[in-house]
Amino acid sequence: MLQYSIANHLVQVSGTGLNHLSRFTPFISTETNGKEPILHVQMGVRLEDRNVAPLYSFPFGAIAICNLAVSEGTYLFKMERTGYRDLLMEIKNQNGRFFVTTNMDENVNVDLLRFGSWIAFNIAFAHHQTIALHASTVCYEGKSALFLGESGTGKSTHTQLWLDHIPNTELLNDDSPFVRIMDNHSVWVFGSPWSGKTPCYKNRHTPIAAIVRLSQSPYNKITRLKGIAAFGALLPSCPPAFAYDETLLGNITNILNVVLEQIPVYSLECLPNPEAAHLVFNTLKESGRL
Repeated sequence: MLQYSIANHLVQVSGTGLNHLSRFTPFISTETNGKEPILHVQMGVRLEDRNVAPLYSFPFGAIAICNLAVSEGTYLFKMERTGYRDLLMEIKNQNGRFFVTTNMDENVNVDLLRFGSWIAFNIAFAHHQTIALHASTVCYEGKSALFLGESGTGKSTHTQLWLDHIPNTELLNDDSPFVRIMDNHSVWVFGSPWSGKTPCYKNRHTPIAAIVRLSQSPYNKITRLKGIAAFGALLPSCPPAFAYDETLLGNITNILNVVLEQIPVYSLECLPNPEAAHLVFNTLKESGRL
């Protein structure tokens, strides 16, 4: 059994699979600090497909079809891949502690193992004031800015401009950091074992200075968003399948409402040039966020 600390949540994993993914190595933990694990994962368990009608079905690239369902309070997740056995997970909530059984093991396609574990962790974490955002995150002197946007809009390009042209910056995560509401109600961002195509797996966390949603444009312009516009900028970057479950959507809504109480949200219409990075940086410096 291995224990991980991800977003400062303890996770225990039995069986083999995740221990074969080097991206999880920085998150191995030997200390509990008096905390109980909120997630227990048992890998390599033989499961039968319950064939429950899914809440939501979606493709995972060209590799598999994914189905998320709920049966008697248990989340069921299935990945179907032609020519291979279905990959199954059952995720049970027992008074805030989650128990996952899955037939995934070290023999499963790495991309499917990575994504299946991401789904399980997010379902559990969402019940504990924590959610992954599809974002590229850059740190500057102990605070972070998160850049959101649809795939291909230039999130990674923009954060690379920070790294290249703004001193004292570093990348925290390039695809799926966790945003967590802490016990004192502050909002922090955590590195994670999921970072898209960029191998950036840092077990570190910082307060959030701002969240910025990017869109491509022939000019550079930054605008502060408020109210429903700010909420609408954040929600699409949360796990989309969770919007089809009332409980998970409620958890996400509660998290985002706290985020919006404390963290400024901006819209950035931009070119892929250093001026765009300096525009955001200077805006945050002048407002006192950095």
